[in-house]
Amino acid sequence: MAESTKVAIVTGGTRGLGRDIAKTLAADGYYVVVNYRSSAVEAAQVVNEIVDLGGEAMSYQADVSSREAVLKLTNDIVERAGRIDVLINNAGLNIDRPFLEMTSEEWSSVMKVNLDGTFHCTQIVANTMMKLGIHGSILNMSASTALHGREDGANYCASKAGVMALTKCTALELAPQIRVNCIVPGFIETQEVVDRFSLDDDANKDKILDSIPLRRLGQSQDIANMVSFLCSDKASYITGQMFFVNGGNYMG
Repeated sequence: MAESTKVAIVTGGTRGLGRDIAKTLAADGYYVVVNYRSSAVEAAQVVNEIVDLGGEAMSYQADVSSREAVLKLTNDIVERAGRIDVLINNAGLNIDRPFLEMTSEEWSSVMKVNLDGTFHCTQIVANTMMKLGIHGSILNMSASTALHGREDGANYCASKAGVMALTKCTALELAPQIRVNCIVPGFIETQEVVDRFSLDDDANKDKILDSIPLRRLGQSQDIANMVSFLCSDKASYITGQMFFVNGGNYMG
């Protein structure tokens, strides 16, 4: 890679939103680090797809809930590439359970990945950007249900609400050198969302579509396109904001 090539880390970059985000950033000219926790084969597939399209990428195993793992990831990338310009906090975990039956382990496991992981990655990478003098961009991933809740998802919804608050706090503290924003997807047609909301059932799908003014489910590329914009110079005056990519669902 050229010395001037910008570097982007995408946590949870092997499937769904992460996969398309990684490929889109590579198409934008970034050297992309596809982070994964356990799916090495899928990570390699994403890297191969990027390379086949003329981009540059590598995979890197790290559990974002481990501060030590995130620190090693960051140091290794700087040693190899010399810089980090963009961080996409996309890694996530969901364990559904009725609230009265949810165990403390199920609560804390989701928090450790979704909220603690975002904290670890943001703090460590931001410190690195500051030391290197890089004007960077950090994007967090929340969820519409962080505002409206859903049954059986107290741990997930609470963690994603925390991500929203963390976005605003870090945007204040890391400015003017680093911009921090948050994308809040609506019903995006990934396998996880299809399974969670039983969207393979026509009646359930129609009910969801009735709540979306644009009358379609979102695609992961819709999120990747927003990521592309927010990481670009076109968004240089934007920080601390929540971007609801949901087809008009939950307006107001």
